[in-house]
Amino acid sequence: MRAFARAIGTESVHVLDLGAGTGLLAGVLRAAGHEVIAVEPDEQMRAVAAERRPDAQVLAGSAEDIPLPDDSVDAVVAGPAYHWFTPQVSLPQIHRVLRKDVVFAAMWNIRDDRTPWVAALSDIVGARDTVWKVPGSTGR
Repeated sequence: MRAFARAIGTESVHVLDLGAGTGLLAGVLRAAGHEVIAVEPDEQMRAVAAERRPDAQVLAGSAEDIPLPDDSVDAVVAGPAYHWFTPQVSLPQIHRVLRKDVVFAAMWNIRDDRTPWVAALSDIVGARDTVWKVPGSTGR
């Protein structure tokens, strides 16, 4: 989120949270003062997002079929759902809804094994799991 904040500056912008899930990232964006439109294809997750985020517009849709007009948002963010997107279809859709001089940020969680309990978890699952490491981590 720090890199996203640096990219968009300090003013409030209209942000599309694409693949919004239950609205966690939308909450962080709202807390930072941004106007948020959350788009989520799953009805149950969308219902949770709408309940959690009454201060955000929550819409049915997907990365491949964004229910917004052209040039309608200043930034698009995608959390862990990004790996489900079909880039050949979703990236032109993202480009379509973005205004000029804007930001697209795909974010996901990674394990930071500098934290002891996370290091222990990495030891347990490390042999079966590919882990993207945080710079400065122990390399387990």
